[in-house]
Amino acid sequence: MRGIRPEVPNSFPPVDLRTVPSTFDEVVDWLDRWSYGLVLLEEYSLTEIRAAVAATGAAIRDHRVTAEAEFDTLRSGDEAAARGVSALVHDHEWFEVSVSQFRWFLQVVEQDDHGGHRQALGQYGRVLAEALRWHRSEEQELEVRHAPGGRARPEASRNPN
Repeated sequence: MRGIRPEVPNSFPPVDLRTVPSTFDEVVDWLDRWSYGLVLLEEYSLTEIRAAVAATGAAIRDHRVTAEAEFDTLRSGDEAAARGVSALVHDHEWFEVSVSQFRWFLQVVEQDDHGGHRQALGQYGRVLAEALRWHRSEEQELEVRHAPGGRARPEASRNPN
């Protein structure tokens, strides 16, 4: 069965939870798509969901390390750049909390695996993906305005290990 009712197919192709995208921005899109699938009661295995939540957490941690290392050049810029960097670092701290909350929703599913709990996990994943998208747009805007040469860095690559 796909979707809430078998006669109403989902409006998106199935998402392979076993294939984690290679860039952070792609991971955010992937998170949003498979989370939406959970909301629509897509039948992912619990093993696949666990792996996807873990991969999402790893991508967020990797992004933080990569981005904050690159912020060093922006921190020494003008006051506006320093404020922007500070706000983005604060976001990174909150995303660590969000990953913990995401794992909590997963634990609820592991303890009592039914549609409502999967939907709650999916809704949280969608909210997290939207926050990450907003954050990435803020990072890119800061980098365009304040990076040497005015060029944004390429999207952060995930460490596949």
